[in-house]
Amino acid sequence: MTTRFHGVTSIGLVLVAVVIAAVTGFQSSPVLGLVYLLGCAVAPLGIVYAYCAKCPCRTHCAHVIFGKLAVAFTKRQPGPYTKTEIVVVLVALLWLLGLPQVWLWQYPVLLVLFWLLNVIAVLQIRLVVCRSCENVYCPMKVGG
Repeated sequence: MTTRFHGVTSIGLVLVAVVIAAVTGFQSSPVLGLVYLLGCAVAPLGIVYAYCAKCPCRTHCAHVIFGKLAVAFTKRQPGPYTKTEIVVVLVALLWLLGLPQVWLWQYPVLLVLFWLLNVIAVLQIRLVVCRSCENVYCPMKVGG
């Protein structure tokens, strides 16, 4: 139960950070905000398809929603991640977390809040979720 709590809240924290980034993007430019939001709708799907759908733990994923989405990609077999799959995940994360830096730097309090939320989420994932995950193929596997 604790693992699931941290899995769900970590995704929630990232979502709040993305909303902060999107609202700030809209303040800079409505077009920029819209483009960022559209990319934010696609980026998690790339992560789910390239990463989560190959995870052998997807049926009991602590991130719940990503696990359920990954189950929809049932033809993907668990196994080592390819360089292409890792690049897809990195590009998606760069979109979600890197792109907003272009406009967030103009709002230091929101920039700090954005990163604080993301750091807490990463700590939850690394310290709780990863420790209970059995994905031996994960490049981030603690101790492996």
